[in-house]
Amino acid sequence: MNIKIVYDNDKDKELIELYEFSIPFFMEYVDARTKDGKKEAYRIKSEYGARKNPFVVITDDEDKFIQCFWSESGNAVQQLINAIKVYDCKIQKA
Repeated sequence: MNIKIVYDNDKDKELIELYEFSIPFFMEYVDARTKDGKKEAYRIKSEYGARKNPFVVITDDEDKFIQCFWSESGNAVQQLINAIKVYDCKIQKA
């Protein structure tokens, strides 16, 4: 699983780094404050029609879309953490 996080506030990045995930995945951070990051952030977010940061997109190992979280409906990083907690609970019960 691959997770891309577009952010423009270091606190969002710190929040995700504080949480320990039991599920292995590759995480890529895109800092929308840098020149190259701004271009990459626009490319990623425009595909889903997102405007605000942070924005999170989850894909599988073949780059097929799984889920995304956007900040128009709350903090996307917190939404990601909550979703992984729920997914973790489902796996442990199985």
